[in-house]
Amino acid sequence: MNLSRHSLALGILFGSAIVLSGCNFLESSSSSSDCSARKQSIEKMEGELFEASAPVNPSLRASLMKSYADFSNHCHDAPETPEFLFRRADLLRSAGQYQEAMTQLRDIHDHHKDFDKRPICAFLVGFIAEVELNDRKQARKIYEQVIELHPESDAAVWAKQSIENLTVLP
Repeated sequence: MNLSRHSLALGILFGSAIVLSGCNFLESSSSSSDCSARKQSIEKMEGELFEASAPVNPSLRASLMKSYADFSNHCHDAPETPEFLFRRADLLRSAGQYQEAMTQLRDIHDHHKDFDKRPICAFLVGFIAEVELNDRKQARKIYEQVIELHPESDAAVWAKQSIENLTVLP
């Protein structure tokens, strides 16, 4: 009798494991299609926002920024994620949300090591500090970090030029 209860319990446990693994399979399949749908939605909004003749629609810009963030949160490992976050940082800057843009760029730099625009992200943090926030001291420090972290990049060249300009300008 104990043996049949034990067998029944094992059967239920084994059956549950199969159901759960099936759910995980379905979840990862829908996750992939969910990311694809999110990407298509983003592409549509980008087309609307960046029409050459239309002025920037602040509501659409805000929706696109949210969509980029949602994509990143739900599709973190997707190859488009760092690029979408980079675009989000640009929209944040254009909306006057400078600190948020700097935070986004730092996050991309620090968490997406294979992203080809990492040096540019680092440079843009300094650029925003210099140009948008008029914080020359912080900008200099960031530019020096760019040169140290990415010495062979174009961003390092730009950082050196920016430091020279900081020295020349009053």
